[in-house]
Amino acid sequence: MGIVARQATWNTLLTIVGMGLGFVNMALLFPRLLTPDEFGLTRLIVSIAVVAAQIAHFGGENTVIRYFPYFRDKANGHRGLFGLALGVSTLGAFIAMLVLGLFHEQFVRWFSDSSGLYQRFGLLVLPLVLAEVYLLILRGFSRSVNRSIAPVFAREFLLRVLQTLLIAAYALWDMSFTLFLLLYVGTFVLTTAMLLFDLWRAGEFRLGLAHMRVGKRMRKSMVRYSLFTFASGIAGIAVGNIDQVMVGAMLHDGLSYVAFYAVAMFLASVITIPARALLQPTIPLLAEAWKKRDNAQIRMLYHRTASIQLVVSAFILLGLCTNADAIFSFLQPEYGIGKPVMFILGIAHVISLSTGLSAGIISTSRSYSFDAMSGAVYLVLNIVLDYLFLLWWGIIGAAWSTFVSVLIIVGWRVIFLQRKFNLWPFDGMTLRALTMIGAVTGVFWFLPHYGSPMMDMVWRSLLLTAVYWSVVHVLGIAPELGTQARKLLRGFGASLKRG
Repeated sequence: MGIVARQATWNTLLTIVGMGLGFVNMALLFPRLLTPDEFGLTRLIVSIAVVAAQIAHFGGENTVIRYFPYFRDKANGHRGLFGLALGVSTLGAFIAMLVLGLFHEQFVRWFSDSSGLYQRFGLLVLPLVLAEVYLLILRGFSRSVNRSIAPVFAREFLLRVLQTLLIAAYALWDMSFTLFLLLYVGTFVLTTAMLLFDLWRAGEFRLGLAHMRVGKRMRKSMVRYSLFTFASGIAGIAVGNIDQVMVGAMLHDGLSYVAFYAVAMFLASVITIPARALLQPTIPLLAEAWKKRDNAQIRMLYHRTASIQLVVSAFILLGLCTNADAIFSFLQPEYGIGKPVMFILGIAHVISLSTGLSAGIISTSRSYSFDAMSGAVYLVLNIVLDYLFLLWWGIIGAAWSTFVSVLIIVGWRVIFLQRKFNLWPFDGMTLRALTMIGAVTGVFWFLPHYGSPMMDMVWRSLLLTAVYWSVVHVLGIAPELGTQARKLLRGFGASLKRG
């Protein structure tokens, strides 16, 4: 776990800082300086681009990670794996851009509202698609060569910094919304270019096509794996973005509701920060463990990540819930409609994260076809429920759609792993953690409000942190967290002494 712990720690720190900037952007600056329609448009074109990129890159990111151990050969450009993946993804990107361009008028009809913004600016989704496709492939390269920090820095930190500077410039200078949107798209292009530069500087970006040797059996295996992970990849990334697309298409004044939903979804996504940081370096280790048939390593990673993610994600959810009134007081009043959306999506995240690396274990195993099948069911279920629940309950229906879909699919995957590989993420410590979480929730539910929203948020957060982690320590829940915290403190102390 040394590589995982070190990279996960840096990834977590970068992501936390990035999410802080993201909160400033998403909760304070963008909603105040842009109209709801304008803000909703920025989120809508990103959501469309993310969905299109997942389709266009044909599962290339996971395929690179899964098969890299068989191609590892730095001297010969890793035997052409990167060049092959880039070529296929480039073709897919241009096909996706062509389709989006040809059907632009249909999208205009779906997302038409009184502002007419999508009709004027909708084609900006095209360069976004290309940037997103290359980001996915380059991220797969980076994770395969144990440089998982770079993609986190690029997307979680650098992108947020650039967008903070952009919205500040928009506020301070007489910048047109057209120029703002062009530069907004440019921030995504620039972060992708930064990731390419990092690989080139490390000597890892070599196409290696002259050394490409892919046997017939390996080629068939890669194509099959790519097709299956293509389905699961779409489901994993597209669900939240499809929520926003369907909110924009089905609700009156849809762009405004996209903005409201996007803010609530962003706040709930804070819960996933540590898990995303942990996932980056862990998936390549799973691929290597499956290659070596190291079941003990897989079981250890599964169990440890499940306990860690449950404890950490529940803590963040409690922080959001106990501070919800204060958080939404910083937003424009109309964004308050997203508060129940944040609660529902937050609980869905905790349920999903409490099962550890279940999806990653399946996707890197020889049973990856189940990951594709369950992912496809997840996607279809979410779309159908989105349609029904949006008709019945409006914007909150989209959140309930995600919650129900997550509950069904996560449970299905856990049962599959237990029956197929005798892997189970829960034990007596899980029950102890759930009991502790329930008790702390009960206590903080009845805490009175005190002072201004900022003061109230500070004292509640400090009290929650002290109580929660003290109980975690006393009960011995997720001891790996304590070990890593002590290492960080020792390293910080040593750096102070050297200074």
